[in-house]
Amino acid sequence: MEIREIKKEVANLANLQEEARNLRKNWLKPVRANTNKHMPFLQKLDSEAKKQLNLKLVAAHQHLVQIERSQIINDKLNNYSQYIVELKLAEFRGKSIRTRTITNKLLHDDFLSMKNTLIEVKAFQDNLIKFSDHYEEINKLLHKELSLDEALFFRELPHLKYLYNLLNTAKDQNNIARDLGRHFISLVKKHNLGQNKK
Repeated sequence: MEIREIKKEVANLANLQEEARNLRKNWLKPVRANTNKHMPFLQKLDSEAKKQLNLKLVAAHQHLVQIERSQIINDKLNNYSQYIVELKLAEFRGKSIRTRTITNKLLHDDFLSMKNTLIEVKAFQDNLIKFSDHYEEINKLLHKELSLDEALFFRELPHLKYLYNLLNTAKDQNNIARDLGRHFISLVKKHNLGQNKK
């Protein structure tokens, strides 16, 4: 994929903070009085079911917080696409000092290191899988406790859409990171730019 297309893909990535907040807002909060007003049937659950549900929700919530924080990956991917364009322009113009500066930043900078970001992309995917597992467990527990009408109402809420958006964003991040990495590696190899460290 060409760098121009990659930049468009990066710009189209879903905002992870917004998606996670929307999922939280449209899914479940801990089941206690005065929460989930849009789902009054949750108050009918017996105390044991509420207790189990709350324990699972606490575990799911921890993953959701991490998912929100993963928006920084999208920001880094945006920076990389800009740096690679800048790197190609500097190479075209023969500005070797600028090319070395950008290369060193992308290889060795604590925050912008591409290697670290690839690790963060993988961690985000793993975290999302764990959240998705909790999500499934919680929904199964609820479906056992709810009537058919209540289960259908719950299922029609948009929370599943937000989970799918998060899962699709994880796939897109992985593809974009891989494509940006290929462009960067080809530039580094072409000009032996990775030889000098900071």
